[in-house]
Amino acid sequence: MGRKELIYIRRAFFKKVIKESVRTVGKGLSLSYKLDKVDLRIINALAKDARKTITQIAKNTEISRPTAINRLKKLRKSDVVILGARINVTKLGFKLALVALKNKSVEARQKPDTNLAMCPRVLLLIQTSENPNYLALLYGENTETLVSVIECFKNFSGMEVISWHRSKMPLLPETFALKIFLKKNELAPCGKKCGDCSNYQNMECLGCPAVTEYKGPL
Repeated sequence: MGRKELIYIRRAFFKKVIKESVRTVGKGLSLSYKLDKVDLRIINALAKDARKTITQIAKNTEISRPTAINRLKKLRKSDVVILGARINVTKLGFKLALVALKNKSVEARQKPDTNLAMCPRVLLLIQTSENPNYLALLYGENTETLVSVIECFKNFSGMEVISWHRSKMPLLPETFALKIFLKKNELAPCGKKCGDCSNYQNMECLGCPAVTEYKGPL
């Protein structure tokens, strides 16, 4: 699949998502959480600087401190607002790739492969309503490791890699929540052991950031 075909798939996918979203809202289906002007002012304040204190949020949004505490508590409890450190992986010199995958069977489609979501190297995972079933943005500390990770994806049970392309940093978002494993394990989250991999043995892959055999900076 060439670059033009991949661009066409992306555009068609996002057009479909937008149409379905507009159709859903048009039918009058209720949202799980309704935001008001106060919520939006709090979100806007945190979007500019997530390090703001409650006092600063209250001042910026022109509400009382107790109101700011209660509103932020509700936003976080409902998972509307999620606070945390986000990383620009390209500033670390990491390489990126966009991978298109599909399920090999209807049964696999009904039970999405959890290995994709658990993989520490997946920065962004989108499930589509048509082929390809998934678009995944992956990172590798270097080119060799990135290619090895994609090869590993080809061996995931029930999944097939349709195509992949080296990628620059997305225009949006510019940062991601990177999975950090301070305590390393013997096996990767997908159940594999890096030491058994020929790419790892031949020093063509740094290994999974979640395992004790990992040789990278994380």
